[in-house]
Amino acid sequence: MRGMAQLLRSCLVAIIVSVSFLPIRAEDADSVVVKNAPPKFIYTVGGSAGINHLINIKIRGEKLVKRGWGGNYSLFMNSQANPLDTAICVYDRVFGFPTLEAGVQLLDYSHTRLHTGDTPYQSRMGYAWAAYIAFRRDVYRNRKWSFGYALENGLALCSRPYNPYTNLDNDFIGQHLSLFFGWGVHTAYRLAPSVELGLGFEYKHVSNSATDRPNKGSNSYGLTLRGRCDLNRPENDKGCTYRERLLLLQRFKCQPFEPYLYFDIDASVGFRTLYEEWLLQREHMTDTERKKDGKLGLHTVWSTGFTPMVRYNQVHASGIGLEYSFAGYLARVPEIEKQCGVTTNYRHSKHTLYIFGHHEVFYKQLSLPMSVGTYLFRQHGWVGANYEPKLVETIGIRYYPKFFKPLYIGYNVKANLGKAYAMELKAGIHAGHWDLRKKKR
Repeated sequence: MRGMAQLLRSCLVAIIVSVSFLPIRAEDADSVVVKNAPPKFIYTVGGSAGINHLINIKIRGEKLVKRGWGGNYSLFMNSQANPLDTAICVYDRVFGFPTLEAGVQLLDYSHTRLHTGDTPYQSRMGYAWAAYIAFRRDVYRNRKWSFGYALENGLALCSRPYNPYTNLDNDFIGQHLSLFFGWGVHTAYRLAPSVELGLGFEYKHVSNSATDRPNKGSNSYGLTLRGRCDLNRPENDKGCTYRERLLLLQRFKCQPFEPYLYFDIDASVGFRTLYEEWLLQREHMTDTERKKDGKLGLHTVWSTGFTPMVRYNQVHASGIGLEYSFAGYLARVPEIEKQCGVTTNYRHSKHTLYIFGHHEVFYKQLSLPMSVGTYLFRQHGWVGANYEPKLVETIGIRYYPKFFKPLYIGYNVKANLGKAYAMELKAGIHAGHWDLRKKKR
Protein backbone atom coordinates (compact mmCIF):
# COMPACT_ATOMS: atom_id res chain seq x y z
CA MET A 1 0.00 0.00 0.00
CA ARG A 2 2.56 2.57 -1.13
CA GLY A 3 -0.16 5.13 -1.92
CA MET A 4 -1.50 5.31 1.65
CA ALA A 5 0.65 8.28 2.70
CA GLN A 6 -0.28 10.25 -0.42
CA LEU A 7 -3.97 9.37 0.03
CA LEU A 8 -3.90 10.50 3.66
CA ARG A 9 -2.31 13.84 2.82
CA SER A 10 -4.77 14.38 -0.04
CA CYS A 11 -7.76 13.71 2.21
CA LEU A 12 -6.48 16.11 4.87
CA VAL A 13 -5.90 18.94 2.38
CA ALA A 14 -9.14 18.42 0.45
CA ILE A 15 -11.41 18.25 3.49
CA ILE A 16 -9.86 20.68 5.97
CA VAL A 17 -9.13 23.47 3.47
CA SER A 18 -12.42 23.29 1.58
CA VAL A 19 -14.98 22.96 4.36
CA SER A 20 -17.01 26.07 5.16
CA PHE A 21 -16.77 26.83 8.88
CA LEU A 22 -20.29 28.07 9.56
CA PRO A 23 -20.98 28.92 13.24
CA ILE A 24 -23.89 26.52 13.82
CA ARG A 25 -24.87 23.71 16.13
CA ALA A 26 -26.02 20.16 15.44
CA GLU A 27 -29.22 20.82 17.35
CA ASP A 28 -30.25 23.58 14.96
CA ALA A 29 -32.77 22.56 12.30
CA ASP A 30 -34.06 25.88 10.98
CA SER A 31 -36.69 25.82 8.29
CA VAL A 32 -37.07 27.35 4.89
CA VAL A 33 -40.69 28.21 4.20
CA VAL A 34 -41.61 27.59 0.57
CA LYS A 35 -44.79 26.89 -1.29
CA ASN A 36 -45.41 23.39 -2.62
CA ALA A 37 -42.86 21.67 -0.38
CA PRO A 38 -40.10 20.17 -2.56
CA PRO A 39 -38.63 16.69 -1.99
CA LYS A 40 -36.12 16.37 0.84
CA PHE A 41 -33.59 14.65 -1.40
CA ILE A 42 -32.83 14.80 -5.11
CA TYR A 43 -32.00 11.34 -6.47
CA THR A 44 -29.72 10.81 -9.45
CA VAL A 45 -28.56 7.90 -11.62
CA GLY A 46 -25.54 7.92 -13.86
CA GLY A 47 -22.48 6.24 -15.23
CA SER A 48 -18.85 6.90 -16.05
CA ALA A 49 -16.03 5.70 -18.27
CA GLY A 50 -12.38 6.62 -18.18
CA ILE A 51 -8.76 5.73 -18.82
CA ASN A 52 -6.14 5.18 -16.14
CA HIS A 53 -2.48 4.26 -15.91
CA LEU A 54 -0.68 2.17 -13.29
CA ILE A 55 2.02 3.91 -11.25
CA ASN A 56 5.24 1.96 -11.77
CA ILE A 57 7.40 0.54 -8.99
CA LYS A 58 10.79 -1.18 -8.83
CA ILE A 59 11.05 -4.86 -7.91
CA ARG A 60 14.52 -6.39 -7.53
CA GLY A 61 16.03 -3.31 -9.17
CA GLU A 62 13.80 -3.42 -12.26
CA LYS A 63 10.63 -1.54 -13.21
CA LEU A 64 7.68 -3.88 -12.84
CA VAL A 65 5.07 -2.37 -15.19
CA LYS A 66 5.82 -2.97 -18.86
CA ARG A 67 2.40 -1.87 -20.13
CA GLY A 68 0.29 0.23 -17.77
CA TRP A 69 -2.82 1.57 -19.55
CA GLY A 70 -6.26 0.43 -18.43
CA GLY A 71 -9.84 1.61 -18.09
CA ASN A 72 -12.53 2.20 -15.48
CA TYR A 73 -16.31 2.08 -15.74
CA SER A 74 -19.08 2.61 -13.19
CA LEU A 75 -22.84 2.72 -12.64
CA PHE A 76 -24.12 4.66 -9.64
CA MET A 77 -27.04 6.22 -7.83
CA ASN A 78 -26.71 9.17 -5.49
CA SER A 79 -28.75 11.46 -3.30
CA GLN A 80 -28.33 15.12 -2.40
CA ALA A 81 -30.17 17.19 0.19
CA ASN A 82 -32.44 19.71 -1.50
CA PRO A 83 -31.50 23.27 -0.45
CA LEU A 84 -35.16 24.27 -0.91
CA ASP A 85 -36.37 21.65 1.58
CA THR A 86 -38.31 22.86 4.62
CA ALA A 87 -35.76 21.37 7.06
CA ILE A 88 -32.06 21.57 6.23
CA CYS A 89 -29.59 19.35 8.09
CA VAL A 90 -26.74 21.26 9.70
CA TYR A 91 -24.12 19.02 8.07
CA ASP A 92 -25.52 19.69 4.61
CA ARG A 93 -25.27 23.42 5.34
CA VAL A 94 -21.63 23.19 6.41
CA PHE A 95 -20.54 21.09 3.42
CA GLY A 96 -22.64 23.04 0.92
CA PHE A 97 -25.10 20.22 0.11
CA PRO A 98 -22.79 17.31 -0.79
CA THR A 99 -23.76 14.16 -2.68
CA LEU A 100 -23.69 10.65 -1.22
CA GLU A 101 -23.15 7.98 -3.85
CA ALA A 102 -23.39 4.18 -4.02
CA GLY A 103 -22.36 2.19 -7.05
CA VAL A 104 -20.36 -0.53 -8.73
CA GLN A 105 -17.10 0.06 -10.56
CA LEU A 106 -14.99 -2.01 -12.93
CA LEU A 107 -11.24 -1.37 -13.07
CA ASP A 108 -10.02 -2.93 -16.30
CA TYR A 109 -6.35 -3.89 -15.98
CA SER A 110 -6.60 -6.73 -18.51
CA HIS A 111 -4.29 -4.93 -20.97
CA THR A 112 -1.53 -4.24 -18.43
CA ARG A 113 1.62 -6.37 -18.39
CA LEU A 114 4.01 -6.99 -15.47
CA HIS A 115 7.46 -8.59 -15.73
CA THR A 116 10.82 -8.72 -13.94
CA GLY A 117 13.86 -10.97 -14.05
CA ASP A 118 13.86 -14.11 -16.17
CA THR A 119 10.21 -15.14 -15.75
CA PRO A 120 9.30 -16.88 -19.05
CA TYR A 121 5.95 -15.03 -19.34
CA GLN A 122 4.37 -11.68 -18.58
CA SER A 123 2.01 -11.45 -15.59
CA ARG A 124 -1.40 -9.72 -15.64
CA MET A 125 -3.66 -7.96 -13.18
CA GLY A 126 -6.95 -8.79 -14.90
CA TYR A 127 -10.06 -7.02 -13.58
CA ALA A 128 -11.14 -5.56 -10.25
CA TRP A 129 -14.89 -5.26 -9.54
CA ALA A 130 -15.61 -2.81 -6.73
CA ALA A 131 -18.76 -2.05 -4.75
CA TYR A 132 -18.26 1.39 -3.24
CA ILE A 133 -19.73 4.42 -1.50
CA ALA A 134 -18.58 7.95 -2.22
CA PHE A 135 -18.76 11.46 -0.80
CA ARG A 136 -18.84 14.17 -3.48
CA ARG A 137 -18.83 17.87 -2.78
CA ASP A 138 -18.95 20.97 -4.95
CA VAL A 139 -16.76 23.79 -3.69
CA TYR A 140 -17.96 26.12 -6.45
CA ARG A 141 -21.08 26.18 -8.62
CA ASN A 142 -22.82 28.63 -10.91
CA ARG A 143 -25.83 28.10 -13.17
CA LYS A 144 -23.88 25.92 -15.59
CA TRP A 145 -20.49 24.97 -14.16
CA SER A 146 -19.33 23.30 -10.95
CA PHE A 147 -16.01 22.22 -9.44
CA GLY A 148 -15.41 19.88 -6.49
CA TYR A 149 -13.76 16.78 -5.05
CA ALA A 150 -14.74 13.18 -4.27
CA LEU A 151 -13.70 10.41 -1.85
CA GLU A 152 -14.49 6.73 -2.55
CA ASN A 153 -14.19 3.57 -0.44
CA GLY A 154 -15.34 0.01 -0.91
CA LEU A 155 -14.50 -3.66 -1.45
CA ALA A 156 -12.91 -5.00 -4.63
CA LEU A 157 -12.82 -8.49 -6.11
CA CYS A 158 -9.66 -9.02 -8.18
CA SER A 159 -9.68 -11.62 -10.95
CA ARG A 160 -5.93 -12.36 -11.25
CA PRO A 161 -4.01 -12.00 -7.96
CA TYR A 162 -0.48 -13.24 -7.42
CA ASN A 163 0.17 -16.90 -8.14
CA PRO A 164 3.69 -18.38 -7.79
CA TYR A 165 3.17 -20.61 -10.84
CA THR A 166 0.93 -18.71 -13.28
CA ASN A 167 1.12 -15.02 -12.24
CA LEU A 168 4.51 -14.70 -10.57
CA ASP A 169 5.22 -11.02 -11.19
CA ASN A 170 1.93 -9.60 -9.93
CA ASP A 171 3.43 -8.02 -6.83
CA PHE A 172 0.54 -5.53 -6.64
CA ILE A 173 -2.34 -7.79 -5.55
CA GLY A 174 -1.96 -10.84 -3.28
CA GLN A 175 -5.54 -12.15 -3.00
CA HIS A 176 -8.95 -11.92 -4.65
CA LEU A 177 -10.71 -9.81 -1.97
CA SER A 178 -9.19 -6.37 -1.42
CA LEU A 179 -10.01 -2.85 -0.30
CA PHE A 180 -10.68 -0.03 -2.74
CA PHE A 181 -9.92 3.67 -2.21
CA GLY A 182 -10.43 6.53 -4.64
CA TRP A 183 -9.87 10.27 -4.63
CA GLY A 184 -10.38 12.88 -7.33
CA VAL A 185 -11.29 16.38 -8.43
CA HIS A 186 -13.95 17.06 -11.01
CA THR A 187 -15.63 19.74 -13.04
CA ALA A 188 -19.10 19.45 -14.55
CA TYR A 189 -21.38 21.29 -16.98
CA ARG A 190 -25.18 21.25 -16.63
CA LEU A 191 -26.61 20.57 -20.09
CA ALA A 192 -30.19 20.86 -18.83
CA PRO A 193 -31.81 21.41 -15.40
CA SER A 194 -31.73 17.64 -14.75
CA VAL A 195 -28.73 16.51 -16.86
CA GLU A 196 -25.06 17.04 -16.06
CA LEU A 197 -21.84 15.98 -17.80
CA GLY A 198 -18.49 16.07 -16.02
CA LEU A 199 -14.79 15.34 -16.34
CA GLY A 200 -12.54 14.35 -13.46
CA PHE A 201 -8.94 13.53 -12.61
CA GLU A 202 -9.01 10.46 -10.34
CA TYR A 203 -6.66 8.31 -8.30
CA LYS A 204 -7.51 4.64 -7.61
CA HIS A 205 -5.92 2.35 -5.03
CA VAL A 206 -6.53 -1.39 -4.54
CA SER A 207 -4.78 -3.51 -1.90
CA ASN A 208 -5.52 -6.14 0.75
CA SER A 209 -3.99 -4.17 3.67
CA ALA A 210 -1.37 -6.83 4.50
CA THR A 211 -3.97 -9.59 5.00
CA ASP A 212 -2.04 -11.53 2.33
CA ARG A 213 1.19 -11.20 0.36
CA PRO A 214 2.43 -9.73 -1.88
CA ASN A 215 0.75 -6.42 -1.19
CA LYS A 216 2.47 -3.53 -2.95
CA GLY A 217 -1.01 -2.31 -3.89
CA SER A 218 -2.04 -1.07 -7.32
CA ASN A 219 -2.12 2.71 -7.72
CA SER A 220 -3.43 4.32 -10.87
CA TYR A 221 -4.48 7.75 -12.09
CA GLY A 222 -6.41 9.01 -15.08
CA LEU A 223 -9.33 10.95 -16.55
CA THR A 224 -12.97 9.93 -16.16
CA LEU A 225 -16.04 11.19 -18.02
CA ARG A 226 -19.24 11.15 -15.92
CA GLY A 227 -22.86 11.70 -16.86
CA ARG A 228 -25.84 11.83 -14.53
CA CYS A 229 -29.56 12.54 -14.66
CA ASP A 230 -31.78 13.76 -11.80
CA LEU A 231 -34.88 11.62 -11.26
CA ASN A 232 -37.09 13.89 -9.16
CA ARG A 233 -35.91 17.48 -9.53
CA PRO A 234 -38.98 19.78 -9.52
CA GLU A 235 -39.71 21.50 -12.83
CA ASN A 236 -39.57 24.93 -11.21
CA ASP A 237 -36.17 24.21 -9.62
CA LYS A 238 -33.44 25.21 -12.07
CA GLY A 239 -30.70 24.27 -9.63
CA CYS A 240 -29.40 26.70 -7.00
CA THR A 241 -25.88 27.91 -7.46
CA TYR A 242 -23.47 27.50 -4.56
CA ARG A 243 -23.69 31.25 -3.81
CA GLU A 244 -27.48 31.20 -3.89
CA ARG A 245 -27.51 28.29 -1.44
CA LEU A 246 -25.28 30.19 0.98
CA LEU A 247 -27.43 33.31 0.65
CA LEU A 248 -30.45 31.17 1.40
CA LEU A 249 -28.81 29.87 4.58
CA GLN A 250 -27.79 33.34 5.70
CA ARG A 251 -31.46 34.18 6.19
CA PHE A 252 -31.41 32.09 9.34
CA LYS A 253 -30.22 33.20 12.76
CA CYS A 254 -27.59 30.64 13.74
CA GLN A 255 -26.13 30.26 17.20
CA PRO A 256 -22.37 29.82 17.65
CA PHE A 257 -21.02 26.30 18.01
CA GLU A 258 -19.84 25.55 21.55
CA PRO A 259 -16.46 23.71 21.51
CA TYR A 260 -16.11 20.83 23.95
CA LEU A 261 -13.60 18.26 25.18
CA TYR A 262 -14.21 14.50 25.23
CA PHE A 263 -12.23 11.27 25.52
CA ASP A 264 -12.15 8.85 22.59
CA ILE A 265 -11.67 5.36 24.08
CA ASP A 266 -11.44 2.45 21.64
CA ALA A 267 -10.52 -1.21 21.24
CA SER A 268 -9.59 -2.91 17.98
CA VAL A 269 -8.42 -6.17 16.47
CA GLY A 270 -6.07 -6.07 13.52
CA PHE A 271 -5.39 -8.74 10.92
CA ARG A 272 -2.07 -9.14 9.10
CA THR A 273 0.34 -11.56 7.52
CA LEU A 274 4.07 -11.60 8.29
CA TYR A 275 6.56 -10.18 5.83
CA GLU A 276 9.09 -12.67 7.24
CA GLU A 277 6.90 -15.63 6.24
CA TRP A 278 6.41 -14.14 2.79
CA LEU A 279 10.17 -13.79 2.26
CA LEU A 280 10.76 -17.31 3.57
CA GLN A 281 8.32 -18.82 1.09
CA ARG A 282 9.38 -16.71 -1.88
CA GLU A 283 13.16 -16.62 -1.46
CA HIS A 284 14.12 -19.70 0.58
CA MET A 285 11.65 -22.50 -0.24
CA THR A 286 11.58 -24.91 -3.14
CA ASP A 287 8.34 -25.42 -5.10
CA THR A 288 7.71 -28.66 -3.20
CA GLU A 289 8.18 -26.99 0.21
CA ARG A 290 6.02 -24.04 -0.84
CA LYS A 291 3.14 -26.32 -1.86
CA LYS A 292 3.38 -28.26 1.41
CA ASP A 293 3.47 -25.11 3.57
CA GLY A 294 0.34 -23.65 1.97
CA LYS A 295 -0.96 -20.09 2.43
CA LEU A 296 0.47 -17.52 4.77
CA GLY A 297 -0.94 -17.44 8.29
CA LEU A 298 -3.30 -14.59 9.23
CA HIS A 299 -2.32 -13.14 12.62
CA THR A 300 -4.19 -10.87 15.03
CA VAL A 301 -3.05 -7.71 16.81
CA TRP A 302 -5.13 -6.49 19.78
CA SER A 303 -5.08 -2.78 20.58
CA THR A 304 -6.66 -0.19 22.83
CA GLY A 305 -6.37 3.58 22.60
CA PHE A 306 -7.09 6.69 24.65
CA THR A 307 -7.33 10.08 22.90
CA PRO A 308 -8.37 13.42 24.47
CA MET A 309 -10.23 15.22 21.69
CA VAL A 310 -11.47 18.78 21.14
CA ARG A 311 -14.45 19.23 18.85
CA TYR A 312 -13.99 22.85 17.84
CA ASN A 313 -16.71 23.12 15.20
CA GLN A 314 -19.55 21.12 13.75
CA VAL A 315 -17.53 18.80 11.53
CA HIS A 316 -13.97 18.80 12.92
CA ALA A 317 -12.34 17.33 16.04
CA SER A 318 -8.64 16.89 16.81
CA GLY A 319 -6.51 15.46 19.59
CA ILE A 320 -3.37 13.60 20.66
CA GLY A 321 -3.59 9.99 21.86
CA LEU A 322 -1.76 6.86 22.97
CA GLU A 323 -2.32 3.31 21.77
CA TYR A 324 -1.10 0.02 23.26
CA SER A 325 -0.95 -3.12 21.10
CA PHE A 326 -0.35 -6.80 21.87
CA ALA A 327 0.90 -9.18 19.14
CA GLY A 328 1.19 -12.71 20.47
CA TYR A 329 2.44 -14.12 17.16
CA LEU A 330 5.84 -12.43 17.61
CA ALA A 331 6.97 -15.37 19.77
CA ARG A 332 7.54 -17.44 16.62
CA VAL A 333 9.28 -14.72 14.59
CA PRO A 334 12.88 -15.50 15.78
CA GLU A 335 12.61 -19.02 14.33
CA ILE A 336 11.39 -17.65 10.99
CA GLU A 337 14.30 -15.20 10.91
CA LYS A 338 16.77 -18.06 11.38
CA GLN A 339 15.19 -19.92 8.46
CA CYS A 340 15.61 -16.76 6.36
CA GLY A 341 19.33 -16.69 7.21
CA VAL A 342 19.28 -13.76 9.65
CA THR A 343 22.28 -14.10 11.96
CA THR A 344 21.94 -10.88 14.00
CA ASN A 345 20.11 -11.27 17.31
CA TYR A 346 17.28 -8.74 17.14
CA ARG A 347 14.99 -8.01 20.07
CA HIS A 348 11.36 -9.10 19.93
CA SER A 349 8.50 -7.90 22.11
CA LYS A 350 4.78 -8.62 21.93
CA HIS A 351 4.04 -5.15 23.29
CA THR A 352 3.93 -1.88 21.33
CA LEU A 353 3.16 1.69 22.39
CA TYR A 354 2.78 4.62 20.06
CA ILE A 355 1.69 8.25 20.19
CA PHE A 356 -0.29 9.94 17.43
CA GLY A 357 -2.11 13.05 16.37
CA HIS A 358 -5.72 12.29 15.47
CA HIS A 359 -8.25 14.16 13.34
CA GLU A 360 -11.87 13.27 12.58
CA VAL A 361 -14.31 14.76 10.06
CA PHE A 362 -18.02 14.21 10.79
CA TYR A 363 -20.98 13.99 8.42
CA LYS A 364 -24.27 12.94 10.04
CA GLN A 365 -23.74 9.39 11.39
CA LEU A 366 -20.50 8.83 9.47
CA SER A 367 -17.00 10.12 10.03
CA LEU A 368 -13.59 9.95 8.41
CA PRO A 369 -10.90 9.36 11.08
CA MET A 370 -7.20 9.72 10.29
CA SER A 371 -4.03 9.86 12.34
CA VAL A 372 -0.26 10.21 12.06
CA GLY A 373 2.15 9.17 14.79
CA THR A 374 5.32 7.37 15.82
CA TYR A 375 6.35 4.51 18.08
CA LEU A 376 7.41 5.13 21.67
CA PHE A 377 8.26 1.44 22.15
CA ARG A 378 8.53 -1.32 19.54
CA GLN A 379 10.80 -4.35 19.16
CA HIS A 380 9.74 -6.25 16.02
CA GLY A 381 13.02 -7.91 15.14
CA TRP A 382 14.73 -7.86 11.77
CA VAL A 383 11.69 -6.74 9.73
CA GLY A 384 10.79 -4.03 12.24
CA ALA A 385 14.31 -2.63 12.08
CA ASN A 386 14.70 -2.74 8.29
CA TYR A 387 11.28 -2.75 6.62
CA GLU A 388 8.82 -1.00 8.98
CA PRO A 389 9.46 2.77 9.29
CA LYS A 390 8.61 4.49 12.58
CA LEU A 391 6.04 6.80 11.01
CA VAL A 392 2.52 5.33 11.42
CA GLU A 393 -0.59 6.45 9.51
CA THR A 394 -4.20 5.32 9.72
CA ILE A 395 -7.33 6.17 7.74
CA GLY A 396 -10.80 4.60 7.85
CA ILE A 397 -14.54 5.03 8.32
CA ARG A 398 -16.70 5.13 11.46
CA TYR A 399 -20.44 4.75 11.94
CA TYR A 400 -22.36 6.19 14.92
CA PRO A 401 -25.68 4.36 15.52
CA LYS A 402 -28.68 6.58 16.28
CA PHE A 403 -29.75 4.57 19.31
CA PHE A 404 -26.52 5.37 21.21
CA LYS A 405 -24.59 8.25 19.63
CA PRO A 406 -21.41 8.12 21.77
CA LEU A 407 -20.76 4.57 20.50
CA TYR A 408 -19.14 3.91 17.13
CA ILE A 409 -17.97 0.97 15.04
CA GLY A 410 -15.72 1.02 12.02
CA TYR A 411 -12.52 -0.05 10.39
CA ASN A 412 -9.22 1.50 9.41
CA VAL A 413 -6.03 0.65 7.58
CA LYS A 414 -2.76 1.08 9.44
CA ALA A 415 0.46 1.68 7.52
CA ASN A 416 4.14 2.44 8.16
CA LEU A 417 5.14 5.30 5.88
CA GLY A 418 2.80 4.06 3.16
CA LYS A 419 3.50 0.33 3.68
CA ALA A 420 0.42 -1.52 4.91
CA TYR A 421 0.77 -3.01 8.38
CA ALA A 422 -2.73 -4.29 9.24
CA MET A 423 -6.44 -3.93 8.61
CA GLU A 424 -8.28 -3.17 11.88
CA LEU A 425 -11.88 -3.55 13.05
CA LYS A 426 -12.61 -0.98 15.73
CA ALA A 427 -15.25 -0.13 18.33
CA GLY A 428 -15.18 2.82 20.69
CA ILE A 429 -17.02 5.43 22.67
CA HIS A 430 -16.89 9.19 23.24
CA ALA A 431 -16.74 9.66 26.99
CA GLY A 432 -17.55 12.98 28.62
CA HIS A 433 -18.62 16.33 27.23
CA TRP A 434 -16.93 19.33 28.82
CA ASP A 435 -17.64 22.81 27.45
CA LEU A 436 -14.49 24.84 26.79
CA ARG A 437 -16.03 28.30 26.76
CA LYS A 438 -16.83 30.06 30.00
CA LYS A 439 -20.53 30.68 30.38
CA LYS A 440 -21.64 34.25 30.99
CA ARG A 441 -23.27 34.89 34.31
